[in-house]
Amino acid sequence: MATESRHIEDIISGIRESTYEIQTESRLAYSGLKREQDIAGVLERYAWLYNAETVRRAEEAYHAEGDPGDKERLRRVYHYLLEGYVDRRTAPLEDDLVTFEAGATVEVDGETIPYHNVPVLIAGEHDFERRERLQEAALAVVVEGNPSRLEVLRVRLGALANEFGYESYTTYNAERKRIDYGLLRSRMDGFLVRTEEVYAALMGRWVKETTGRGLGEIGSHHFAYVSRLPQYDEYFRKDRLVVAYGRTLLGLGLDPASQKNIHIDAEERPTKNPRARCYAPDPPGEVHLLIKPVGGLEDYMAFFHEAGHAQHFGNEDPALDYVERAVSTSYALTEIYSFLLQHLARSPAWLTAVVGLPEETAREVAYHAGLAELFLVRRYAAKLGYELDFFEDPFEEERNRGLYAATLSRATRFLYAPQNYLNDMDPGYYSADYLRAWITESMLRHHLEQTYGEDWFAHPEAGGFLRGLWASGERDENEDVARTIGYEPFDTTHLVGQFIDLG
Repeated sequence: MATESRHIEDIISGIRESTYEIQTESRLAYSGLKREQDIAGVLERYAWLYNAETVRRAEEAYHAEGDPGDKERLRRVYHYLLEGYVDRRTAPLEDDLVTFEAGATVEVDGETIPYHNVPVLIAGEHDFERRERLQEAALAVVVEGNPSRLEVLRVRLGALANEFGYESYTTYNAERKRIDYGLLRSRMDGFLVRTEEVYAALMGRWVKETTGRGLGEIGSHHFAYVSRLPQYDEYFRKDRLVVAYGRTLLGLGLDPASQKNIHIDAEERPTKNPRARCYAPDPPGEVHLLIKPVGGLEDYMAFFHEAGHAQHFGNEDPALDYVERAVSTSYALTEIYSFLLQHLARSPAWLTAVVGLPEETAREVAYHAGLAELFLVRRYAAKLGYELDFFEDPFEEERNRGLYAATLSRATRFLYAPQNYLNDMDPGYYSADYLRAWITESMLRHHLEQTYGEDWFAHPEAGGFLRGLWASGERDENEDVARTIGYEPFDTTHLVGQFIDLG
């Protein structure tokens, strides 16, 4: 038994070392510091870890363990290894896809444009028809990559079914993430019904004002332009983004200058992905916060979203076992804190005190940020429904293209391109992790406002409370946070209420 225990600890050490290398490889490629991503090479160096024999050994240890605490630790290790084993199968395909997209360009109106820059250009383009041309060109790149995405799915589902007996991808993820997808879908279907009227009225007015067209008549890519709000750009300058971040932390009693473990990369490299991102290769000791600032409200919200991850990972208790710090059951827990900081843009108090907006302007921005958030929650509710239906028959391409377009278009009233039916899908039902986090974040924000006031972000006591939550690392789950602050998990009351109040 002692030998087996030692072997498990060797496995966990291997997980720690390989995770560090995988995250670093991904970060270097994402940030433009490395031209080609080679996750496959990293995984091959750890072939002894991510192979069927090691996965089976961890599975046997998990099922044999009687102590609840150790059993949970082994459960996470088993699923992490299984994911790594499957990732080792799919990594060459995914590396090629990442490299292809990083180097892809589109031709629009005689101009050669990097594929990754198209969303930024669409958001800032006033000409409706040019936005259409940009989207059409981008979709051609998506279509070119779809066979690879489908092959990744074939390999992933085949390995889970043929080698480990998981015939249903939904059942597998429900076990891995300990989530009742049927319950969550039901709650979010109710959310869609309860917010439909206010969404249709308010979003319809916003779309008409910004595009001159009616809701239901334009593609989903135009939402980036609708929600761009360029009239407020003077307040959301790219050179003030990190300053606003620092002021927010100081208000919470956190000193960004002392957070030597959180590294901010705001350099503007040509091949750097413009979307903010956080990497935590070894939390809390090393955390990276990436941004390629372009300015504007959306840029601030994206950065603060990733900053929420960085603060969570960077404030974990280093005394925790590595599994409790870095091997999560799902991503729903850390997304709570991402949404919490992102949603500061919905707070007139924060917008005036930290960013410096006039009060009336702050109320306008908060309103539009809230309406944009309603779009996103409805979109992800639809994504969950689509994905659950998709995995009932994942390789029926014509069916799934139509299902994707119809499901998301119905919930958002923007027209979705069927070509994106695979591109708009993250592995492991990440859509559900987001939805769980939105539900719990609305509870946590309500708790903070009730306890410390609407300017909770200016109270070091609130920062202390959050540090207490962050210190627990990945030990707890999303719904545990809800219970800790006295709320019922999966209760959408506060989530619905914050959007109904927009009307």
